[in-house]
Amino acid sequence: MKFNPLPILLSVVGLYLLIKLRFFFIFNPGLTLRKTWGAFKNGRVLRSFTLALAGTLGVGNVYGVAIGIIIGGTGSVFWLMVSMIFAMAIKYAEVVISTDNLLHVAETHGGMIYVIRSVFSRYGRLLSGIYAVTLVSIALFMGGALQSASIGESLREISSIPTPLIAVLVAVATLIAIIGGAKKIEKVTVIIIPLTTIIYIILTLSIIFIKINNFPIVVMSIFKEALTFKSGLGGFVGFLLSAPLREGFSRGILSNEAGAGTSSMAHARSGVLNPVSAGLLGSLEVWFDTGVICMLTAFSILLTVPDISAFDSGITIVMYTVGSIFGTPGKIILAVLVCAFAFATVICWYYYGTEALSALVGVHKAIIFLPAFLAFVAYGVFSDTYSIVLIVDIFMTVLTTLTVMSLIKSSDRIVDLSERGGIIKRNYKRFGKSIKGIGSQKVRERRGKRASPRFHFPTFPR
Repeated sequence: MKFNPLPILLSVVGLYLLIKLRFFFIFNPGLTLRKTWGAFKNGRVLRSFTLALAGTLGVGNVYGVAIGIIIGGTGSVFWLMVSMIFAMAIKYAEVVISTDNLLHVAETHGGMIYVIRSVFSRYGRLLSGIYAVTLVSIALFMGGALQSASIGESLREISSIPTPLIAVLVAVATLIAIIGGAKKIEKVTVIIIPLTTIIYIILTLSIIFIKINNFPIVVMSIFKEALTFKSGLGGFVGFLLSAPLREGFSRGILSNEAGAGTSSMAHARSGVLNPVSAGLLGSLEVWFDTGVICMLTAFSILLTVPDISAFDSGITIVMYTVGSIFGTPGKIILAVLVCAFAFATVICWYYYGTEALSALVGVHKAIIFLPAFLAFVAYGVFSDTYSIVLIVDIFMTVLTTLTVMSLIKSSDRIVDLSERGGIIKRNYKRFGKSIKGIGSQKVRERRGKRASPRFHFPTFPR
Protein backbone atom coordinates (compact mmCIF):
# COMPACT_ATOMS: atom_id res chain seq x y z
CA MET A 1 0.00 0.00 0.00
CA LYS A 2 1.34 3.39 -0.99
CA PHE A 3 2.13 5.75 1.86
CA ASN A 4 -0.53 8.39 2.42
CA PRO A 5 0.62 11.45 4.40
CA LEU A 6 -2.88 12.79 5.10
CA PRO A 7 -3.54 10.86 8.37
CA ILE A 8 -0.32 12.14 9.92
CA LEU A 9 -0.83 15.68 8.65
CA LEU A 10 -4.41 15.88 9.91
CA SER A 11 -3.56 14.29 13.25
CA VAL A 12 -0.80 16.83 13.90
CA VAL A 13 -2.97 19.78 12.84
CA GLY A 14 -5.95 18.42 14.77
CA LEU A 15 -3.89 18.11 17.95
CA TYR A 16 -2.51 21.62 17.45
CA LEU A 17 -6.02 23.07 17.12
CA LEU A 18 -7.27 21.08 20.10
CA ILE A 19 -4.53 22.58 22.24
CA LYS A 20 -5.19 26.11 20.92
CA LEU A 21 -8.92 25.67 21.60
CA ARG A 22 -8.22 24.13 25.04
CA PHE A 23 -10.10 20.90 24.26
CA PHE A 24 -13.33 22.82 24.86
CA PHE A 25 -15.81 20.21 23.57
CA ILE A 26 -14.15 17.54 25.73
CA PHE A 27 -13.82 19.49 28.97
CA ASN A 28 -17.03 21.51 28.66
CA PRO A 29 -19.55 19.29 26.83
CA GLY A 30 -22.61 20.88 28.49
CA LEU A 31 -21.91 24.37 27.17
CA THR A 32 -20.99 22.93 23.77
CA LEU A 33 -24.29 21.03 23.51
CA ARG A 34 -26.36 24.04 24.57
CA LYS A 35 -24.78 26.31 22.00
CA THR A 36 -25.03 23.66 19.28
CA TRP A 37 -28.71 23.08 19.98
CA GLY A 38 -29.33 26.81 20.03
CA ALA A 39 -28.04 27.13 16.46
CA PHE A 40 -30.95 25.02 15.19
CA LYS A 41 -33.38 27.81 16.11
CA ASN A 42 -32.55 29.25 12.69
CA GLY A 43 -34.99 27.75 10.17
CA ARG A 44 -32.38 27.47 7.42
CA VAL A 45 -29.90 25.57 9.57
CA LEU A 46 -31.52 22.14 9.15
CA ARG A 47 -31.44 22.37 5.36
CA SER A 48 -27.80 23.44 5.23
CA PHE A 49 -26.88 20.85 7.87
CA THR A 50 -28.44 18.00 5.88
CA LEU A 51 -26.70 19.29 2.76
CA ALA A 52 -23.37 19.10 4.61
CA LEU A 53 -24.22 15.62 5.88
CA ALA A 54 -25.05 14.55 2.33
CA GLY A 55 -21.44 15.18 1.41
CA THR A 56 -20.04 13.25 4.38
CA LEU A 57 -22.54 10.48 5.10
CA GLY A 58 -22.02 7.90 2.41
CA VAL A 59 -20.58 4.59 1.42
CA GLY A 60 -17.41 5.34 3.41
CA ASN A 61 -19.48 4.95 6.58
CA VAL A 62 -20.42 1.45 5.45
CA TYR A 63 -17.86 -0.11 3.11
CA GLY A 64 -14.95 2.10 4.18
CA VAL A 65 -15.26 1.11 7.83
CA ALA A 66 -15.53 -2.55 6.80
CA ILE A 67 -12.28 -2.33 4.81
CA GLY A 68 -10.55 -0.69 7.78
CA ILE A 69 -11.58 -3.63 9.97
CA ILE A 70 -10.40 -6.14 7.35
CA ILE A 71 -6.97 -4.50 7.22
CA GLY A 72 -6.53 -3.63 10.89
CA GLY A 73 -8.81 -5.96 12.85
CA THR A 74 -10.94 -4.99 15.82
CA GLY A 75 -8.42 -2.52 17.23
CA SER A 76 -8.96 -0.24 14.25
CA VAL A 77 -12.26 0.87 15.78
CA PHE A 78 -10.43 2.52 18.67
CA TRP A 79 -8.26 4.56 16.29
CA LEU A 80 -11.34 5.46 14.32
CA MET A 81 -12.66 7.23 17.41
CA VAL A 82 -9.32 8.92 18.10
CA SER A 83 -9.35 10.24 14.54
CA MET A 84 -12.84 11.60 15.13
CA ILE A 85 -11.59 13.84 17.95
CA PHE A 86 -8.97 15.40 15.69
CA ALA A 87 -11.51 15.75 12.89
CA MET A 88 -14.00 17.56 15.11
CA ALA A 89 -11.41 20.21 15.94
CA ILE A 90 -10.41 20.62 12.30
CA LYS A 91 -14.00 20.82 11.03
CA TYR A 92 -14.88 23.33 13.76
CA ALA A 93 -11.95 25.53 12.73
CA GLU A 94 -12.81 25.27 9.02
CA VAL A 95 -16.40 26.33 9.47
CA VAL A 96 -15.60 29.09 11.99
CA ILE A 97 -13.05 30.79 9.77
CA SER A 98 -15.18 30.28 6.65
CA THR A 99 -18.21 31.83 8.34
CA ASP A 100 -16.00 34.78 9.26
CA ASN A 101 -15.32 35.27 5.54
CA LEU A 102 -18.72 34.95 3.91
CA LEU A 103 -19.57 36.52 0.58
CA HIS A 104 -23.02 38.13 0.54
CA VAL A 105 -24.58 38.60 -2.83
CA ALA A 106 -27.89 37.16 -4.06
CA GLU A 107 -27.29 34.34 -1.57
CA THR A 108 -24.67 33.62 1.06
CA HIS A 109 -21.55 31.86 -0.18
CA GLY A 110 -18.59 30.63 1.80
CA GLY A 111 -15.78 28.13 1.94
CA MET A 112 -12.03 27.88 1.99
CA ILE A 113 -11.82 29.52 -1.45
CA TYR A 114 -12.60 32.84 0.20
CA VAL A 115 -10.53 32.16 3.32
CA ILE A 116 -7.39 31.33 1.37
CA ARG A 117 -7.65 34.52 -0.64
CA SER A 118 -7.97 36.58 2.52
CA VAL A 119 -5.30 34.82 4.57
CA PHE A 120 -2.51 34.79 2.00
CA SER A 121 -2.38 38.42 0.95
CA ARG A 122 0.42 38.08 -1.60
CA TYR A 123 -0.45 34.75 -3.24
CA GLY A 124 -4.04 34.44 -2.10
CA ARG A 125 -5.60 34.81 -5.53
CA LEU A 126 -3.31 32.15 -7.01
CA LEU A 127 -3.73 29.70 -4.13
CA SER A 128 -7.50 30.11 -4.01
CA GLY A 129 -7.56 29.45 -7.76
CA ILE A 130 -5.56 26.25 -7.27
CA TYR A 131 -7.94 25.22 -4.48
CA ALA A 132 -11.00 25.87 -6.66
CA VAL A 133 -9.60 23.93 -9.65
CA THR A 134 -8.67 21.03 -7.37
CA LEU A 135 -12.12 21.04 -5.81
CA VAL A 136 -13.78 20.91 -9.22
CA SER A 137 -11.58 17.94 -10.13
CA ILE A 138 -12.46 16.08 -6.93
CA ALA A 139 -16.15 16.79 -7.53
CA LEU A 140 -15.86 15.06 -10.90
CA PHE A 141 -13.76 12.07 -9.86
CA MET A 142 -14.82 11.44 -6.25
CA GLY A 143 -18.21 13.10 -6.03
CA GLY A 144 -19.29 11.84 -9.42
CA ALA A 145 -17.40 8.77 -10.62
CA LEU A 146 -16.55 7.00 -7.34
CA GLN A 147 -20.00 7.43 -5.85
CA SER A 148 -21.74 6.13 -8.96
CA ALA A 149 -19.29 3.22 -8.97
CA SER A 150 -20.49 2.29 -5.48
CA ILE A 151 -24.09 2.49 -6.65
CA GLY A 152 -23.27 0.15 -9.52
CA GLU A 153 -21.52 -2.32 -7.22
CA SER A 154 -24.40 -2.35 -4.77
CA LEU A 155 -27.05 -2.87 -7.43
CA ARG A 156 -25.07 -5.66 -9.10
CA GLU A 157 -24.91 -7.46 -5.74
CA ILE A 158 -28.69 -7.78 -5.51
CA SER A 159 -29.88 -7.68 -9.12
CA SER A 160 -29.00 -8.48 -12.71
CA ILE A 161 -29.61 -4.97 -14.05
CA PRO A 162 -27.26 -4.33 -17.00
CA THR A 163 -24.46 -1.92 -16.23
CA PRO A 164 -25.32 0.48 -19.10
CA LEU A 165 -28.87 0.76 -17.80
CA ILE A 166 -27.57 1.52 -14.28
CA ALA A 167 -25.39 4.29 -15.73
CA VAL A 168 -28.33 5.85 -17.57
CA LEU A 169 -30.62 5.64 -14.53
CA VAL A 170 -28.07 7.22 -12.19
CA ALA A 171 -27.26 10.03 -14.63
CA VAL A 172 -30.95 10.81 -15.26
CA ALA A 173 -31.77 10.75 -11.54
CA THR A 174 -28.85 13.10 -10.88
CA LEU A 175 -30.03 15.50 -13.57
CA ILE A 176 -33.55 15.58 -12.12
CA ALA A 177 -32.23 16.24 -8.60
CA ILE A 178 -29.85 19.06 -9.50
CA ILE A 179 -32.00 20.97 -11.98
CA GLY A 180 -33.10 23.99 -9.97
CA GLY A 181 -29.79 24.68 -8.27
CA ALA A 182 -28.84 24.71 -4.60
CA LYS A 183 -32.37 25.11 -3.28
CA LYS A 184 -33.54 22.03 -5.18
CA ILE A 185 -30.54 20.04 -3.93
CA GLU A 186 -31.32 21.07 -0.34
CA LYS A 187 -34.92 19.90 -0.73
CA VAL A 188 -33.74 16.51 -1.99
CA THR A 189 -31.10 15.99 0.71
CA VAL A 190 -33.43 17.09 3.51
CA ILE A 191 -35.63 14.12 2.53
CA ILE A 192 -32.99 11.51 1.68
CA ILE A 193 -30.55 12.01 4.55
CA PRO A 194 -32.94 11.82 7.55
CA LEU A 195 -34.92 8.93 6.06
CA THR A 196 -31.98 6.77 5.04
CA THR A 197 -30.08 7.54 8.23
CA ILE A 198 -32.98 6.52 10.46
CA ILE A 199 -33.47 3.27 8.54
CA TYR A 200 -29.75 2.49 8.67
CA ILE A 201 -29.58 3.17 12.40
CA ILE A 202 -32.56 0.88 13.00
CA LEU A 203 -30.97 -1.83 10.82
CA THR A 204 -27.58 -1.76 12.56
CA LEU A 205 -29.01 -1.39 16.07
CA SER A 206 -31.19 -4.42 15.43
CA ILE A 207 -28.11 -6.47 14.56
CA ILE A 208 -26.29 -5.22 17.66
CA PHE A 209 -29.21 -6.04 19.97
CA ILE A 210 -29.57 -9.51 18.48
CA LYS A 211 -25.85 -10.17 19.06
CA ILE A 212 -25.62 -8.23 22.34
CA ASN A 213 -24.22 -11.23 24.22
CA ASN A 214 -20.95 -10.84 22.31
CA PHE A 215 -20.67 -7.13 23.08
CA PRO A 216 -18.32 -7.34 26.13
CA ILE A 217 -15.96 -9.65 24.25
CA VAL A 218 -15.83 -7.30 21.26
CA VAL A 219 -15.15 -4.25 23.45
CA MET A 220 -12.31 -6.03 25.24
CA SER A 221 -10.86 -7.10 21.90
CA ILE A 222 -10.96 -3.51 20.59
CA PHE A 223 -8.92 -2.16 23.48
CA LYS A 224 -6.59 -5.17 23.54
CA GLU A 225 -5.59 -4.76 19.91
CA ALA A 226 -5.78 -0.98 19.73
CA LEU A 227 -2.08 -0.24 20.22
CA THR A 228 -0.69 -2.67 17.65
CA PHE A 229 0.73 -1.26 14.44
CA LYS A 230 -1.66 -3.29 12.31
CA SER A 231 -4.76 -2.01 14.06
CA GLY A 232 -3.52 1.57 14.02
CA LEU A 233 -2.99 1.36 10.26
CA GLY A 234 -6.43 -0.15 9.77
CA GLY A 235 -8.05 2.51 11.94
CA PHE A 236 -6.62 5.27 9.79
CA VAL A 237 -7.68 3.48 6.62
CA GLY A 238 -11.21 3.17 7.94
CA PHE A 239 -11.15 6.85 8.76
CA LEU A 240 -9.86 7.78 5.33
CA LEU A 241 -12.11 5.75 3.07
CA SER A 242 -15.21 7.30 1.54
CA ALA A 243 -16.12 4.79 -1.19
CA PRO A 244 -16.22 0.99 -1.53
CA LEU A 245 -13.04 -0.21 -3.20
CA ARG A 246 -13.03 -3.68 -4.77
CA GLU A 247 -11.02 -6.58 -3.52
CA GLY A 248 -9.68 -4.91 -0.41
CA PHE A 249 -7.65 -2.19 -2.16
CA SER A 250 -8.76 0.73 -0.09
CA ARG A 251 -7.62 4.29 0.09
CA GLY A 252 -9.45 7.54 -0.20
CA ILE A 253 -10.30 10.74 1.63
CA LEU A 254 -11.68 11.44 5.07
CA SER A 255 -15.16 10.01 5.53
CA ASN A 256 -16.24 13.25 7.15
CA GLU A 257 -14.13 15.52 4.89
CA ALA A 258 -12.35 17.19 7.80
CA GLY A 259 -9.32 18.95 6.37
CA ALA A 260 -10.82 19.41 2.92
CA GLY A 261 -12.84 22.49 3.86
CA THR A 262 -15.69 21.49 1.57
CA SER A 263 -18.69 21.27 3.89
CA SER A 264 -18.14 24.88 5.01
CA MET A 265 -19.75 25.80 1.67
CA ALA A 266 -22.91 24.00 2.76
CA HIS A 267 -22.88 25.51 6.26
CA ALA A 268 -22.57 28.98 4.69
CA ARG A 269 -26.14 28.61 3.43
CA SER A 270 -27.53 28.37 6.96
CA GLY A 271 -27.50 32.14 7.48
CA VAL A 272 -25.99 31.66 10.96
CA LEU A 273 -24.27 34.95 11.82
CA ASN A 274 -22.23 33.62 14.74
CA PRO A 275 -19.11 31.78 13.47
CA VAL A 276 -18.97 29.71 16.66
CA SER A 277 -22.52 28.40 16.18
CA ALA A 278 -21.70 27.42 12.61
CA GLY A 279 -18.44 25.79 13.74
CA LEU A 280 -20.24 23.73 16.37
CA LEU A 281 -22.58 22.45 13.67
CA GLY A 282 -19.50 21.34 11.77
CA SER A 283 -18.25 19.41 14.79
CA LEU A 284 -21.70 17.87 15.21
CA GLU A 285 -21.54 16.75 11.58
CA VAL A 286 -18.27 14.90 12.28
CA TRP A 287 -19.57 13.34 15.48
CA PHE A 288 -22.70 12.06 13.76
CA ASP A 289 -20.78 10.80 10.74
CA THR A 290 -18.00 8.98 12.60
CA GLY A 291 -19.15 8.62 16.20
CA VAL A 292 -22.61 7.30 15.33
CA ILE A 293 -22.86 5.88 11.80
CA CYS A 294 -19.30 4.51 11.51
CA MET A 295 -19.43 2.99 14.98
CA LEU A 296 -22.77 1.31 14.35
CA THR A 297 -21.30 -0.19 11.19
CA ALA A 298 -18.20 -1.38 13.03
CA PHE A 299 -20.01 -3.02 15.94
CA SER A 300 -22.59 -4.72 13.72
CA ILE A 301 -19.72 -6.31 11.75
CA LEU A 302 -17.61 -7.28 14.76
CA LEU A 303 -20.57 -8.81 16.60
CA THR A 304 -21.69 -10.85 13.62
CA VAL A 305 -18.71 -11.96 11.52
CA PRO A 306 -16.84 -14.91 13.09
CA ASP A 307 -13.75 -14.71 10.86
CA ILE A 308 -12.93 -11.29 9.41
CA SER A 309 -9.86 -12.64 7.58
CA ALA A 310 -12.14 -14.65 5.31
CA PHE A 311 -13.24 -11.46 3.55
CA ASP A 312 -11.23 -9.23 1.23
CA SER A 313 -13.69 -6.47 0.31
CA GLY A 314 -15.97 -4.13 2.20
CA ILE A 315 -19.10 -4.92 0.23
CA THR A 316 -18.89 -8.68 0.82
CA ILE A 317 -18.37 -8.46 4.57
CA VAL A 318 -21.18 -5.91 5.04
CA MET A 319 -23.58 -7.93 2.90
CA TYR A 320 -22.70 -11.04 4.93
CA THR A 321 -23.30 -9.14 8.19
CA VAL A 322 -26.80 -8.06 7.20
CA GLY A 323 -27.65 -11.24 5.29
CA SER A 324 -26.76 -13.53 8.19
CA ILE A 325 -29.42 -11.82 10.31
CA PHE A 326 -32.10 -10.68 7.87
CA GLY A 327 -31.38 -12.80 4.79
CA THR A 328 -31.95 -11.54 1.25
CA PRO A 329 -34.47 -8.84 2.27
CA GLY A 330 -31.83 -7.34 4.56
CA LYS A 331 -29.29 -7.29 1.72
CA ILE A 332 -31.76 -5.52 -0.54
CA ILE A 333 -32.49 -2.90 2.12
CA LEU A 334 -28.76 -2.34 2.68
CA ALA A 335 -28.08 -1.97 -1.03
CA VAL A 336 -30.88 0.57 -1.39
CA LEU A 337 -29.56 2.54 1.61
CA VAL A 338 -26.02 2.59 0.21
CA CYS A 339 -27.35 3.77 -3.14
CA ALA A 340 -29.33 6.53 -1.40
CA PHE A 341 -26.28 7.65 0.63
CA ALA A 342 -24.12 7.67 -2.49
CA PHE A 343 -26.74 9.53 -4.52
CA ALA A 344 -27.02 12.25 -1.86
CA THR A 345 -23.24 12.58 -1.95
CA VAL A 346 -23.32 12.89 -5.74
CA ILE A 347 -25.74 15.81 -5.81
CA CYS A 348 -24.02 17.51 -2.87
CA TRP A 349 -20.68 17.38 -4.67
CA TYR A 350 -22.31 18.80 -7.76
CA TYR A 351 -23.16 21.83 -5.62
CA TYR A 352 -19.57 22.02 -4.31
CA GLY A 353 -18.14 21.80 -7.83
CA THR A 354 -20.53 24.44 -9.14
CA GLU A 355 -19.66 26.82 -6.30
CA ALA A 356 -15.94 26.42 -6.94
CA LEU A 357 -16.22 26.89 -10.70
CA SER A 358 -18.57 29.85 -10.31
CA ALA A 359 -16.02 31.58 -8.10
CA LEU A 360 -13.45 31.13 -10.86
CA VAL A 361 -15.31 31.97 -14.05
CA GLY A 362 -18.73 33.26 -13.00
CA VAL A 363 -22.01 31.45 -12.70
CA HIS A 364 -23.00 31.80 -16.37
CA LYS A 365 -19.84 30.11 -17.67
CA ALA A 366 -20.01 27.51 -14.89
CA ILE A 367 -22.97 25.90 -16.65
CA ILE A 368 -20.41 23.80 -18.55
CA PHE A 369 -19.91 21.83 -15.33
CA LEU A 370 -23.32 20.15 -15.67
CA PRO A 371 -22.66 17.98 -18.75
CA ALA A 372 -19.14 17.19 -17.56
CA PHE A 373 -20.42 16.08 -14.16
CA LEU A 374 -23.16 13.89 -15.66
CA ALA A 375 -20.57 12.28 -17.95
CA PHE A 376 -18.38 11.38 -14.96
CA VAL A 377 -21.39 10.02 -13.08
CA ALA A 378 -22.19 7.71 -15.99
CA TYR A 379 -18.53 6.80 -16.46
CA GLY A 380 -18.15 5.79 -12.82
CA VAL A 381 -20.57 2.88 -13.16
CA PHE A 382 -18.17 1.27 -15.67
CA SER A 383 -14.95 2.50 -14.11
CA ASP A 384 -11.99 0.89 -12.41
CA THR A 385 -12.06 2.39 -8.92
CA TYR A 386 -8.36 1.70 -8.42
CA SER A 387 -7.25 4.25 -11.02
CA ILE A 388 -9.84 6.83 -9.90
CA VAL A 389 -8.73 6.62 -6.28
CA LEU A 390 -5.10 7.23 -7.27
CA ILE A 391 -6.18 10.48 -8.93
CA VAL A 392 -8.40 11.47 -6.00
CA ASP A 393 -5.53 10.92 -3.55
CA ILE A 394 -3.36 13.46 -5.38
CA PHE A 395 -6.11 16.07 -5.56
CA MET A 396 -7.11 15.53 -1.94
CA THR A 397 -3.52 16.01 -0.77
CA VAL A 398 -3.40 19.39 -2.52
CA LEU A 399 -6.80 20.42 -1.15
CA THR A 400 -5.97 19.38 2.42
CA THR A 401 -2.54 21.03 2.37
CA LEU A 402 -4.01 24.38 1.35
CA THR A 403 -6.76 24.06 3.97
CA VAL A 404 -4.52 23.20 6.91
CA MET A 405 -2.05 25.95 5.93
CA SER A 406 -4.93 28.41 6.14
CA LEU A 407 -6.12 27.01 9.46
CA ILE A 408 -2.69 27.24 11.05
CA LYS A 409 -2.19 30.79 9.77
CA SER A 410 -5.68 31.74 11.04
CA SER A 411 -5.49 29.86 14.34
CA ASP A 412 -5.28 33.00 16.51
CA ARG A 413 -8.32 34.43 14.76
CA ILE A 414 -10.21 31.16 15.30
CA VAL A 415 -9.38 31.28 19.01
CA ASP A 416 -10.42 34.92 19.20
CA LEU A 417 -13.77 34.18 17.55
CA SER A 418 -14.28 31.25 19.91
CA GLU A 419 -13.69 33.53 22.88
CA ARG A 420 -16.08 36.12 21.50
CA GLY A 421 -18.66 33.38 21.01
CA GLY A 422 -18.35 32.31 24.64
CA ILE A 423 -17.20 28.78 23.96
CA ILE A 424 -13.85 29.33 25.69
CA LYS A 425 -12.74 31.95 28.19
CA ARG A 426 -10.77 34.93 26.94
CA ASN A 427 -7.07 34.84 27.68
CA TYR A 428 -6.23 38.50 28.33
CA LYS A 429 -2.56 37.75 28.89
CA ARG A 430 -2.30 36.42 25.38
CA PHE A 431 -4.32 39.22 23.80
CA GLY A 432 -3.44 42.73 24.88
CA LYS A 433 -6.36 43.74 22.67
CA SER A 434 -8.73 41.94 20.39
CA ILE A 435 -7.25 40.63 17.19
CA LYS A 436 -8.48 42.48 14.16
CA GLY A 437 -8.15 39.29 12.15
CA ILE A 438 -9.45 38.62 8.71
CA GLY A 439 -12.87 39.65 7.58
CA SER A 440 -14.46 42.83 8.88
CA GLN A 441 -15.25 41.97 12.49
CA LYS A 442 -15.30 45.57 13.78
CA VAL A 443 -17.58 46.72 11.00
CA ARG A 444 -19.76 43.71 11.65
CA GLU A 445 -20.07 44.55 15.33
CA ARG A 446 -20.93 48.20 14.66
CA ARG A 447 -23.62 47.32 12.18
CA GLY A 448 -24.90 44.33 14.12
CA LYS A 449 -24.76 42.13 11.04
CA ARG A 450 -22.22 40.28 8.95
CA ALA A 451 -20.24 42.28 6.43
CA SER A 452 -18.81 40.98 3.20
CA PRO A 453 -15.06 40.34 3.08
CA ARG A 454 -12.66 42.79 1.49
CA PHE A 455 -12.49 40.89 -1.80
CA HIS A 456 -15.29 40.09 -4.21
CA PHE A 457 -15.84 37.18 -6.51
CA PRO A 458 -18.38 37.22 -9.36
CA THR A 459 -22.01 37.45 -8.32
CA PHE A 460 -24.13 34.33 -8.02
CA PRO A 461 -27.64 35.03 -9.32
CA ARG A 462 -30.17 32.25 -8.75
